[in-house]
Amino acid sequence: MWFKQVQLFQLTSPIQSSPNALAEKLEPLAFNPCLPSMPSSAGWISPVEEEGAPLARGLNGCIMFCLQAEEKILPASVVTQTLKEKIRQIELAEGRRVRQKEKLSYKEEVTQTLLPRAFSKYSRTYAYIDTRNQWLVLNSTSPKKTEAFLSMFKKSLGDGICSIDVIKPASIVTQWLKNKDYPQAFSIEKFCVLQDPDQQNRVIRCQQQDLFDSSIQSLVKDGCEAIQIGLCWHDKLSFVMADDFSFRSIHLADDDLAEIQDEMESRQQKFDADFVMMTEMYAGLINDLLAAFAKEKKPEAVKKLAMTG
Repeated sequence: MWFKQVQLFQLTSPIQSSPNALAEKLEPLAFNPCLPSMPSSAGWISPVEEEGAPLARGLNGCIMFCLQAEEKILPASVVTQTLKEKIRQIELAEGRRVRQKEKLSYKEEVTQTLLPRAFSKYSRTYAYIDTRNQWLVLNSTSPKKTEAFLSMFKKSLGDGICSIDVIKPASIVTQWLKNKDYPQAFSIEKFCVLQDPDQQNRVIRCQQQDLFDSSIQSLVKDGCEAIQIGLCWHDKLSFVMADDFSFRSIHLADDDLAEIQDEMESRQQKFDADFVMMTEMYAGLINDLLAAFAKEKKPEAVKKLAMTG
């Protein structure tokens, strides 16, 4: 599977674990379905959809794992209607009005009664650890999912993780647009979101437009910054980079993946082919991005890039 969106984190306490050792650390918080009275549950599952597969899968110096969440779907309207009926029956039977404090208690009671009959909604958040660069590469840009994942990560693997320290991307890519000067590894696609830093509500979304056209350039010269921009890396990967240094709408610019997958027979083979190809390409992409945006430029990043390229 390929990550279509990415957030990047730095591991401050290096992890060199083998996949089996990492799986053992995840095991105490393996996923267990919600009990009838529980509103939600979360835990680790295998990233490979095969019976009995381990909780971590390692290839190419990277280890993938997955957090699954279960949430009971209990519409507020159902709770409200059931509560109204219960209060009506109590008031008729006892000949009195139910006070507000009692209503809150009855609402909790009604919720607990309805939970066993509620449907469950499942979601999965995948990530992998790049042990060569000590990165956590998370397949989500959702604040809620990110918070839940990092909370479980710290419970299982410790607190040694932090955000990547980068220069504000908008300030750099805006200069790329203004000066038409940017690293050779990248090309600028026909998408960006411009925002006036002095007027936050002034937002212009540009899609399928030449960003070097005079109409767009006039907005940039007028002070607007590119808080999102479409980029292509080495004509291989297209993506949108946001101002928080997250990457969205990632996709291969050619049909290499489809051709490789056609040759694979089993689900495991397809998973492994995807995993190796994705981690290799993302390592090169991230190193190129860090060369442009990291506050501390590391010479070894160039060496790594040369090896992966």
